[in-house]
Amino acid sequence: MAHRALTLKYRPQVFSDLIGQDHVSTVLGRALDTGRVAHAFLFTGARGVGKTTSARILAKALNCTQRKIGSGADPCNTCTSCTEITTGVSLDVIEIDGASNRGIADVQQLRENVRFAPTAGKYRVVIIDEVHQLSGDAFAALLKTLEEPPAHLVFIFATTDPQKLPDTIRSRTQRFDFARVALRKVADRLLEITKREASDADGVQFALTDGAALLIAHKGEGSMRDSVSALDQVVSAGEPTVDEDLVRRVLGIPDREQFFRLADAITQRDPAGTLQALHSAFERGMDPRELAEGLAQHFRDALVIKVDPERGGELVAASSDDLDRLKVQGANWSEADLLRLVRIATECQWPMRDSSQPLVHLEVALMQMATLEPSETLAVLLDRLEALERRLSGMPGASGAGSQGSGPSRTSSGPPAGWAPPTGPPPTRAAAPTVRVSPPIAAPPPAPPAARPSPPTTASAPPPTRAAAPTPTPAVQPAPSAPAAVLDTEIELNDTIETHWRTAVAAVNAKKRMIGAFLEESRFKGIAGNHALLAMDTLHRAVVDVPENHAMVNEELQRAFGRPLELRCVALKPGDIAKRPSAADVQPRIDRAIEFFDGEVIDRDKRGGERT
Repeated sequence: MAHRALTLKYRPQVFSDLIGQDHVSTVLGRALDTGRVAHAFLFTGARGVGKTTSARILAKALNCTQRKIGSGADPCNTCTSCTEITTGVSLDVIEIDGASNRGIADVQQLRENVRFAPTAGKYRVVIIDEVHQLSGDAFAALLKTLEEPPAHLVFIFATTDPQKLPDTIRSRTQRFDFARVALRKVADRLLEITKREASDADGVQFALTDGAALLIAHKGEGSMRDSVSALDQVVSAGEPTVDEDLVRRVLGIPDREQFFRLADAITQRDPAGTLQALHSAFERGMDPRELAEGLAQHFRDALVIKVDPERGGELVAASSDDLDRLKVQGANWSEADLLRLVRIATECQWPMRDSSQPLVHLEVALMQMATLEPSETLAVLLDRLEALERRLSGMPGASGAGSQGSGPSRTSSGPPAGWAPPTGPPPTRAAAPTVRVSPPIAAPPPAPPAARPSPPTTASAPPPTRAAAPTPTPAVQPAPSAPAAVLDTEIELNDTIETHWRTAVAAVNAKKRMIGAFLEESRFKGIAGNHALLAMDTLHRAVVDVPENHAMVNEELQRAFGRPLELRCVALKPGDIAKRPSAADVQPRIDRAIEFFDGEVIDRDKRGGERT
């Protein structure tokens, strides 16, 4: 007996044989069972998912002499009408190809043929495959018949590109979208065909492993016809057992073991081992472009398994042993890092397509993957900044090794975990409108510091302002500490003064964001005479005391307080810890940080370099 292809031998003959198209077979079955059959159907979907097969089953069900309304939707496949339609000799079913019969003359001839009543069945069925290939004039000629068809006529259109059909055609049909078949369902169908072949006297006796079935299903890309054709090709090799090695050898699929070796070296951050594994695969005859595509697919599988360990196996074409190995490879890597590996392997494929040395691009990409530092999300970085803030400010809960003097107080993403107030009652500004650093003493008004001489003034002249000061020297020198006379003067601090201070800081922030941030991170102590005292560390002070920045702050102080004031920077003391930030204070900075980083992961390079 002549060999018959597996795609023809095991083509579905009833709706229950359709795999992965339950949403289509259920609706069509109920329509047939109730007698509510439309005059035109449009079947859309990818190649090999059952569009033409469903059209033939529908044609048989409409003309089956044994099927009665209310007795089911599947044809009997034994009557004369079903047998003729199955063998393709029925006069009541016209099946044409839209690509080779696309002219207006072909459609006019079709219109003449469908006017006559069916010869044996109840309906005359016209199946047009790849209907989108028809010309515009052919669609126009078909429209009149489709709009007012005879009672005995049913059109079934099948296409892979429904958008090319005119709206006037689509609106007069019932559309059914066929989905790609899941890998697991395709593999189960291949295993079922293997069993049916083994029980058939004329069938081919072979054993199909589960891993090989999944690999063939992955090669078919959701197409049942392509997968069965690939199985037929592998069986033609004559091997009694169809395993993964045979499938890879016959279908030209790269060996997965090479990708496991490459991934092992990359996940262990071993650049030398990665290069050795790459050149070992290259010497075996694997193309660099195939290696890049396969490596991207490999890390994609590891990412899927890590994200969904329970059901990820349904989306990965691999055996149970390979699934376990993928879990182990992705165990020490975060989802963000695996996603970066997939992105690197994917992006390197574009320059490889037009390059005369694609292996060089792949080597560079693999070196980048093997030396990739672990990434940290924005939330993790905010937690680290919060811990750093506690160490620098000396707050309780900070580790002793991390405390290295006082530093600026930065807002964080929330109250520190385990935070407790310092021992002793904290100063309450609302209850104490003024804070006295030392007993007031009679002292003349403080003279300007030596670094910033003021022009001579008369006794009755008002205190000098920054506008009257001479042009500062271009050298950037930090201003000296506030004189003892200033520190001994009574320091005033109340709600009104704090309001004016915040107004001045907001104005500085609008002009120069960095200086405004430094002022916010420092501790405002109050007003002493004609000076605004601000406690900060050496780093902040070196920036704020630059003459240009200092003059800008003094100008905004004068506007906010309504009188000339000069900023005086003093050393930050252990007691000058900024108040604990509230959620309302912290949230705007978090929002700005998220907006700045735009949700991207931040690479951390322990060696101090900046990585992209």
